Amino acid sequence: MNGRTELLKLEIRLNISASVRPRVLVADDHVHLLESVSRLLAGAFDVVGTAADGRQALEMARRLRPDLVVLDVTMPHGDGFETLEELRRHGPDTKVVFLTMHSEDEIVAAAINGGAHGYVLKSRIHRDLISAIDHALSGRLFLPSVTSLSTVAGSRHALQLYANVNHFLDEVSRLVASTLRLGEPVVVVSTEANRRGIAQRLQARRVNLAALVEQEQYVAMDSLLALSEFMRDGSPDKDRLAAMIEDLDRRRLAAANGPRGRLTIFGDMSVTLCCDGNFEAAVVLEGMWDELTRALPFVTVCSYPIECVEDSAAPHNLLQHVCAAHGAISHAGNAV
Repeated sequence: MNGRTELLKLEIRLNISASVRPRVLVADDHVHLLESVSRLLAGAFDVVGTAADGRQALEMARRLRPDLVVLDVTMPHGDGFETLEELRRHGPDTKVVFLTMHSEDEIVAAAINGGAHGYVLKSRIHRDLISAIDHALSGRLFLPSVTSLSTVAGSRHALQLYANVNHFLDEVSRLVASTLRLGEPVVVVSTEANRRGIAQRLQARRVNLAALVEQEQYVAMDSLLALSEFMRDGSPDKDRLAAMIEDLDRRRLAAANGPRGRLTIFGDMSVTLCCDGNFEAAVVLEGMWDELTRALPFVTVCSYPIECVEDSAAPHNLLQHVCAAHGAISHAGNAV
């Protein structure tokens, strides 16, 4: 009797486990890829269907109500972005992961801005797809580890997301060093720990930091002190922010050897606001900063630890607002 009871309990547990497996729909216009992805996912998820185009994906999503849809970017009868928009409109709780061959930063940014939780390159299906789906189902973001900070530095206002602070410091110090060697000025507005980490890495790269500081080619500022210059009543003041930036740029224009290239600013002031729970001010600041980068001759890279935008206290759309205020996105580390 006990043996039968235990066997029955085991069968019930197995049936419950099978019934609660996440339901996944896969959409791609390549039949062989659909078959390959379905086999890959079958061990961990319930693949409820496959679609060959955007129109079919939407029809199946409405009928089958999957927990997550894997979308290709390029498909007939509604590309991945059009399909994502319709999914968001009719099933806002359905998570979306893009599976694509496109690695361009602007396409990654458009996917995240559109509401996707993951972006996987087809060249990394076996390495990244299951992890990306797990991230998305738990409400976290997964981005491809193909972009580096230097690839987005040409943007007037770039965003770096990072999961590992050492990777972040390595990336920033690499780009700071190359910018300084071009003779262009750099301003780092960050926490004491990050400023110290960047300085240590620059010195390890044999950058004569003391001389550059004296020449005001390298300026390090505390993010809290910088915020105090332009924050008023808990919100950023655009005129005061512009005045602070113009003051920094005057140093570039007044250099002894003449104007030196463009001014590059690395900062985490919005992160400081988020850490204080002032998420609204952080979003406002990013919007103001984006406007100013279009009007003034400088370049900015904003750095966010991913846990900041995924904080349970943060608004659910904070990441989308932050991404929307930047022209390009990069990240340090594999998954964020």
